[in-house]
Amino acid sequence: MSMQQRFVVTVTELTRHIKDCLEPVYQDVWVEGEISNLRFPTSGHAYFILKDDACQLRTVMFRLQVRCLRFALADGLKSSVAGFKVA
Repeated sequence: MSMQQRFVVTVTELTRHIKDCLEPVYQDVWVEGEISNLRFPTSGHAYFILKDDACQLRTVMFRLQVRCLRFALADGLKSSVAGFKVA
């Protein structure tokens, strides 16, 4: 019985590869979905899941952006959010 060789990478190697593949394609992107599991810890940031019928994306909105909103975030709110690369 022969052992299959495993292809093992570090967390850093995997995230670097994902970043290198996706950043050229998705430099500035808008994602549309429904907000769920919204929470506001004492940091002032907003943490929520942006989801559609098939998938979900864990999301954070930092305190300054939360303060600048002209509407209230709420579970069930259909939303379009901008994602961007932080240098």
